[in-house]
Amino acid sequence: AMSVVVVVKNTFICVVEDEGLLSPKASRGRACTTDVATLDRQVLLSLVEEDTEVSKYGSLPDRVGATQQFARLAVGLNAGGRAAAAALDEIRRSVRALAFDATGSDLVVRAFEVARTSEARALAEGLRGSVGEAARSSSACRVLEQIVRSLSVGDAAFIAEEMLSQSPHSLALNVHGSSVLCRVIEYSSAYAHTSALIDAVLSADVDVLCCHKSGHEVAMSILSNGSAGQRDRVLSVLRGDAQRFARHRFAFKVFEQALAFGSEVERMCLALEFLARPSSVVALACHNFGVNIVRELLQVPSMSKQVQALLAKSSSRVSKDKFGSKLMRELALDQKQPKQVLDLTRGLGLAERAAYGDDITSFAVGGA
Repeated sequence: AMSVVVVVKNTFICVVEDEGLLSPKASRGRACTTDVATLDRQVLLSLVEEDTEVSKYGSLPDRVGATQQFARLAVGLNAGGRAAAAALDEIRRSVRALAFDATGSDLVVRAFEVARTSEARALAEGLRGSVGEAARSSSACRVLEQIVRSLSVGDAAFIAEEMLSQSPHSLALNVHGSSVLCRVIEYSSAYAHTSALIDAVLSADVDVLCCHKSGHEVAMSILSNGSAGQRDRVLSVLRGDAQRFARHRFAFKVFEQALAFGSEVERMCLALEFLARPSSVVALACHNFGVNIVRELLQVPSMSKQVQALLAKSSSRVSKDKFGSKLMRELALDQKQPKQVLDLTRGLGLAERAAYGDDITSFAVGGA
């Protein structure tokens, strides 16, 4: 009987005959490429399993059993009563492992939604000491956000406390950490540890924060919920280079937030950065991000008329631009006023006007 072996040649999976079993005179068998689907599934799985990292959350069952477990627990949570209590208790015992699992985190979030206050506190305790790691996890970050929403400021305070020791600025620049930071700032900005957390974020380069794809959301949250001093630190950076930030793909959103929700004095100070150079308003109106800033400037009561006047003065230029023309249509500034035509028939009635028209026609045809 001839045996075969599976080898990889030039990234192709091939089946070749065992050369040790062939006679010396026999020609060497040619390797042939075989469709992966025709190979024994268990052989492939054994090859994959050798290089697969062993899960660090050993309390979770294997993936096949996990799906059934999740479904069973979800049914229990929705059933209410004793079934829900039993499901909550089982989730509590494995909350850390579940939180770091893509499907398990959905289950934990649902558990917080149906749990009573005491049960929610017990669930949250399972993540104490793991906040830094959880905040950077695509799954566990959602659980932290739900804890902030579900519990009181005092019960969820450990999240801000642990984040304060986990390089807050780097968390603000993390796609998942920034989301958790925003929720913490939104729900507990007045809390001492949250205020210290915001200060730690702002102690680094605020310019980088405003221009970062994740960090700019934290800057926006600070503008909406931070103290006057914390807001002013962001605003001072925006005023320092208003033209650049107004045109930046992420920072313009921070600028929008400042103009939309700042105090009247804050909004005026930002608006004056553009009105000091009238040409800058026109230039912004012709920019894909800057045009949004112009829209917000038009909402500043003390500056709206000046901005409209500048746009009207340069309407021919702005109307030729892709983004500016849309703005001009919104403001009804793109409509050209028709020239007034002398109407010699204005004082005549319908019959007289018709007769006058016939006279003009005959005059044109027959001449004087």
